[in-house]
Amino acid sequence: METIVQKYGGSSLAEDEQLRAVAERVAQCHRDGNRVVVVVSARGNTTSRLLSYAGKVNSNPDNRELDMLLASGEQLSASLLSITLQDMDIRSVALTGPQAGVLTCDSHLNARISTVDPRRMNRYLDEGAVVVVAGFQGETPDGDITTLGRGGSDTTAVAIAAGVKADRCEIYSDVDGVYTADPRVVPDAVRMNVISLPEMKTMAHHGAGVLNERAIDYALEQDVTIHARKAHGDGGETILSPEGGAGKARIVGVAGHDELLCVKFDESADADRLRAELDDYQFFVPEMAEGDSGICMIPRDQVPDPDGLAGDIRKEFPQGVEVSGSLATVSAVGYEAGKDDSIREAAVAMLAEKNIEVADIMVFEHAVTCMVDSKDFAAATRCFHDGFRIVNKEVADVA
Repeated sequence: METIVQKYGGSSLAEDEQLRAVAERVAQCHRDGNRVVVVVSARGNTTSRLLSYAGKVNSNPDNRELDMLLASGEQLSASLLSITLQDMDIRSVALTGPQAGVLTCDSHLNARISTVDPRRMNRYLDEGAVVVVAGFQGETPDGDITTLGRGGSDTTAVAIAAGVKADRCEIYSDVDGVYTADPRVVPDAVRMNVISLPEMKTMAHHGAGVLNERAIDYALEQDVTIHARKAHGDGGETILSPEGGAGKARIVGVAGHDELLCVKFDESADADRLRAELDDYQFFVPEMAEGDSGICMIPRDQVPDPDGLAGDIRKEFPQGVEVSGSLATVSAVGYEAGKDDSIREAAVAMLAEKNIEVADIMVFEHAVTCMVDSKDFAAATRCFHDGFRIVNKEVADVA
């Protein structure tokens, strides 16, 4: 008998028939003799609608109260899935994050999991029940509910897998694993059979949206192997292994942020107050936001209302601060890519050959990143994917 943790994203639960299909998959896994914990996100655009409700009554709601509101979206998913399983004669119990023993720090809207107390979940599992947990949330030492930030349900699933000592952690989404690039941008991108967690962490940080970066950090810390699969329809999987790369520099994929909200500031700006204002967001390359002058680069998909945020910044910081959203980054990602000068030189040469201007180049341990104009994002991504010859599936499968 195996203990399996499954996580389903909001788009996989959006419609009633999708919810039923997920319940059938979970029920079959349980009937096969497994102990099953399911972690769920809020259905469809529920979180966005909840934020909109808050905005209608208060333009600047308190973060603690927002956590109370936003956590209800995942709780709705958990209760509905549990009720559906019970209709299939599967014993099931829905738990909030706090009820499941998820303990966090006290940072509202962007809390980090400190530990998971699995005793209540294990008791239900020992009794033969499926445990359905509302993802994206936990509880502070004082008993306040918190949410974990963007992609927090992934982190919940990995943390719970470590807590219950699961044999497998399965993350289900709209795609059947991790691809060498976004297939919407690069049509000949291929699915990787295996990728190391350090490489996946770099892919996620540089814009690949399959898995949350914080979840990958937790998987690395707790030695959890992740299986990324498609929730509905046929498809394979990508196994994300804690083991390192192939032992030599190589490129396994291309990731990017197609539009960054760039907040530049000079010595005349109140830099400390600006950074405090943006503290709830995760900067891409936070080192560039340090000092008396610099740039805060925030992926627009992390910001509920990027245009509204830009307007607020311009109003509150009329001097020394410039806001724009015209830059993008494209990163060639792979084991120790940043330690190989030939990869950096090749990246610049490839873009120059396509007449794509490079505004800046940054080197990381497992990535080489070029900053380009947003209009060149798709062309630069395809350029890297073709130029580094990662269309070959055998290359992508190396781990």
